[in-house]
Amino acid sequence: MDKRIILSLMHLPVWMVAFFIAYFFSMDDVPADQPYYVLLSTLIFASCFLGSFYVLYSYLVPEFLGKSKFNAFGIYSILFIFILMPAITLTLMQITGISGLNMSDIFAGKGLEQWAGCAIITFFCGSLGLLYRFMTDWFNNLHIKREIENIKLQSELESIKSKLNPHLLFNTLNNIDTLIQTDPSKASVALFKLSDLLRYVIYETKDENIPIQKEIDTTLKYIDIEKMRLVNPDHVSFSNTITGDYMVPPMIFFPFIENGFKHSNLNEPDQRLNIEFSNHNQELSFKCSNTINTKKTFREQGIGLILVKKRLNLLYPQNHKLEISQQDNKYIVSLKINLPHG
Repeated sequence: MDKRIILSLMHLPVWMVAFFIAYFFSMDDVPADQPYYVLLSTLIFASCFLGSFYVLYSYLVPEFLGKSKFNAFGIYSILFIFILMPAITLTLMQITGISGLNMSDIFAGKGLEQWAGCAIITFFCGSLGLLYRFMTDWFNNLHIKREIENIKLQSELESIKSKLNPHLLFNTLNNIDTLIQTDPSKASVALFKLSDLLRYVIYETKDENIPIQKEIDTTLKYIDIEKMRLVNPDHVSFSNTITGDYMVPPMIFFPFIENGFKHSNLNEPDQRLNIEFSNHNQELSFKCSNTINTKKTFREQGIGLILVKKRLNLLYPQNHKLEISQQDNKYIVSLKINLPHG
């Protein structure tokens, strides 16, 4: 619902209470010769009640209290609540004939009870205006804070993607460079696939979310490029059993797969890389496991992993579970994301 509508609806109970109390006071000792007494009295009392509310809500609180002018706020509030507003209310009552007292009676001390009653009602309505102002400011500040957080989130995500994408491409170019020296024909095929990968990185990653199948298709192209430099490409296995049409952030799985290729020597007989996509209801699952090349110095926190972890925390703070573990000579990444269908 629009913020302005919510703020307007917050005032509805105040108006209802003001007219109810005004009507209640007006029903006391209704003169028989004044048929419009109740309506006129209700309007006068309600106007005074609402006037007390909005003077503090719209002027005294933002003009003085909101600017930390506490002394000025206290002085003006006391003058308004205990002197000005009761005087206005009693004057209107005397002019319209609602009150049986004349002005000389009021200021001579005979109307102290009415004056005190008006002051109490003004104090109550003014306090309500003060409370509502705090509530409104809190709501506005919360809305502004959320907007700032959203802007910050989008900026940070764009920054992360701008760092993540070149990192992937640099590695792919290095692989093609190796293929040019060993197998030029494979390098040519790899360049075509790199072209598709570049198109994806440049255009698709601008979207906040893309269909999961498009992400998987691009992932397969990257895997094919990596496999071209392998003596035993069948050491890489891929499985996709996803049945739902999920929407996912672009390139959310790439760093884990890239890390699996980086820390394995898949040309050795005992090295394997397994990549699995699956789903269960609204839970999307990704698993990547690779045997660790003991000849390399293994470091878990590469730039790609650090950035993707941060990205997941920003996008799905309460709706994802990332587990990274090392079991014997295997490095296992398990990611589960709770997602609605697209």
